[in-house]
Amino acid sequence: MRNRLRTCAGTTAAFAVAFTAFGATPATAAPVVEDRPPLAEQVSPGAAAPSGSASRTTGPETETTATETPDTADVAKLERDAYVAPFREARSVEYFAVAPRTLPREAVDAVREINGVERVLTVDAARVEVDGEPTSVLGVNPSSFRNHAPEPSAESDEIWQGVAAGHVALSKDAGTERELEIGEDVTVAGGRGEVPLEVWTHATSGIAGIDALVSRGTARELGMPEGNAIVVSAPDADLMELYEELGEVLGEDASLQLVADAPEPMTDGDTVSSPVVEQVIANAETQLGVPYVWGGTTPDVGFDCSGLLQWAFREAGVDIPRVTHDQWNAGERVEWDELQRGDLLFWRSDPTAPDYISHVAIYLGDDQMLEAPRTGLDVRVTPVRTANYAGAVRVHT
Repeated sequence: MRNRLRTCAGTTAAFAVAFTAFGATPATAAPVVEDRPPLAEQVSPGAAAPSGSASRTTGPETETTATETPDTADVAKLERDAYVAPFREARSVEYFAVAPRTLPREAVDAVREINGVERVLTVDAARVEVDGEPTSVLGVNPSSFRNHAPEPSAESDEIWQGVAAGHVALSKDAGTERELEIGEDVTVAGGRGEVPLEVWTHATSGIAGIDALVSRGTARELGMPEGNAIVVSAPDADLMELYEELGEVLGEDASLQLVADAPEPMTDGDTVSSPVVEQVIANAETQLGVPYVWGGTTPDVGFDCSGLLQWAFREAGVDIPRVTHDQWNAGERVEWDELQRGDLLFWRSDPTAPDYISHVAIYLGDDQMLEAPRTGLDVRVTPVRTANYAGAVRVHT
């Protein structure tokens, strides 16, 4: 199962292969990874928690993020034919699979036949440049994909009409941290050159690391691979068994990313030893004062929250995944009153996706933590915040 963490949760290396699918074109493509709420909170209100879902670990009384319907650009500019089907019901996403080229129809049909799989959406996936920054993008059918999005976005007709009309929806993180304002035009560089698109909204997709959504028509205009990825909804399936079956059906060329919360650590190894924990913390402390940089992974230059921790662990000889959601699945859940030095702390603070894991820090003990917080702030030590606290994880090797 140790290898499953690296393959199933999706490492940067694995997705880099799948997302460089443009051949000799000017576009680039790399991974897609970031966060999703517990399965119990993705299904219809009042529904029982599916098997395989993980309960949230919380601390003391915490303030939670209020649900916020994402703003959009001027809806008066929408074309009359920008029709999308109405929102039907909230549907889960357990796995995201991506390949370098179009997935064979027979393979996608075989996924639909796997026991427990309820729905499979075919999408286009690539890493292109948005205003010069590499950005993981999905080309989607707005009418079907909206049912798998976080509820504040799923219920908004205006968001999906804008995507259908040819605009781009950026994640809350990408939009705010990069200061790409709603209503402004951005230049998107794809396999067929540069295309100007209007930023229609800041709304997180709910799939780890996806920072932009466009229609499949716009994806074709950008030269993105067609039908090279699928979104798999199987709320009652055993996540480990489903991983094995998806791997058999899709083959070695497809990379699998776990989107749902894992019910148990995605590794069989032991917890990281105390001496290694101290080395990890010492590594992180060498970066105090280094600026937060969106997507940053470079020591002494800039880090984002999960990039800092991946680097600090790697320098101590421990591999952990790149992004917050995968780090959330990288060990055992720890109760608030059992926190130890070196545990990873997580928060859910995105108002467009209130159950989405959006931040991580490392616990230092004595109610102190070390984090790369956000744009405008440097890596720092600060008291642990309880607002929007999601839980803690003790990393396994």
